[in-house]
Amino acid sequence: MGFLSRHCIALVNGLIFSPMGILGHSLRVAGETISGVNCPPRRGDVVIDLEGALVLPGLINAHDHLELNNFPRIKWRDRYSNAGEWIADFQPRFATDDALRCAMSVPLKARLLIGGIKNLLSGVTTVCHHNPLYSAIRRNFPVRVVQRYRYSHSLQIDGDSAVREFLATPEDWPWIIHAAEGTDDAASREFSLLKEMGCLGRNTVIVHGVALGHEEQTALIQKGGGLVWCPSSNHFLFGTTIDVSLLGRARRVALGTDSRLTGERDLLSEIRFAAARTGLGAATLLRMVTIDAASLLGLPCAGELRTGTLADLFVIPRCPGQPADSLLAAGRSDIHLVLLAGEPLVGDPEMYRAFEATGHRCAEVMLDGREKIMSQTLVRRLKRSGVVEQGLIM
Repeated sequence: MGFLSRHCIALVNGLIFSPMGILGHSLRVAGETISGVNCPPRRGDVVIDLEGALVLPGLINAHDHLELNNFPRIKWRDRYSNAGEWIADFQPRFATDDALRCAMSVPLKARLLIGGIKNLLSGVTTVCHHNPLYSAIRRNFPVRVVQRYRYSHSLQIDGDSAVREFLATPEDWPWIIHAAEGTDDAASREFSLLKEMGCLGRNTVIVHGVALGHEEQTALIQKGGGLVWCPSSNHFLFGTTIDVSLLGRARRVALGTDSRLTGERDLLSEIRFAAARTGLGAATLLRMVTIDAASLLGLPCAGELRTGTLADLFVIPRCPGQPADSLLAAGRSDIHLVLLAGEPLVGDPEMYRAFEATGHRCAEVMLDGREKIMSQTLVRRLKRSGVVEQGLIM
């Protein structure tokens, strides 16, 4: 498909929805930003009729290990009591387990690319990566990667160096650490250890927190910190997860996928898992992957649809019930369109005019058995990388 000169895009006849509620029925994108919500198209705009579909802010995946998503989901015991046990089982097998050795042999840049594609295809436009900010994810990546943060892996691995990392973290950046990841006494003691080490502050973000009880959660809220919750990974390894109702009411919870080593396929699957296992409503879960995640990660312009913000958004079918319920019903092949800073990256064939309007070429692909179009640049990068995203045929 050929190029046109760049035009603004007017999405009309849809339902523009965010955690703040229904915003209107149209949205206008000019360049990288949203130039108007619930406003009519202007002369020269490329008008796309959404036929009642739902427009949502691009989702925020608050915890992923981007380079580990070409690995199989794997464990060697029915249930672990502490993440350290899983790590002890996992690391020595890089040299002996064929599946792990094969996955690890893929170059890092290609593995990171699969992590980006995994997120993009599920409507995620922003990811917090819990590992070094490799050069390959700093620019020209399929999704936006949070860059203003610091992290420690865990107290088990980093020990006292976690204190130095916490103290080196600017107050307006999150400091992120795996903690209380398990059900045994060692996991239960980690919150107290963090407190004793002086590592609890308003920018402390604990990942997993399975062993956090009511008292610890209250203390975390009082400090101004928060939790990134990965329920499917927790259930896979430990057979349980944390009750997030207290932290959720305080709006101090974000949802993350972890990697495919232990978690669900993507964030949409994680959202459905959380709803099914905990009974949390769609509106609450939507906040956890938009505005609450943005607050926790220090992203003031993410997770919303408002004039002047980056046009990070996606479009899904509208289902019966409340608008947020449509998020629970959507799989990645249901997504009509994903825009990252106004750039269309993947969508239904009927959305080709969005690609043309912005001067981007697209290529035909199949996703989970459905015809889609995808940024030609991304398709070429995937083909050159030699890695395969299951369910994506180019």
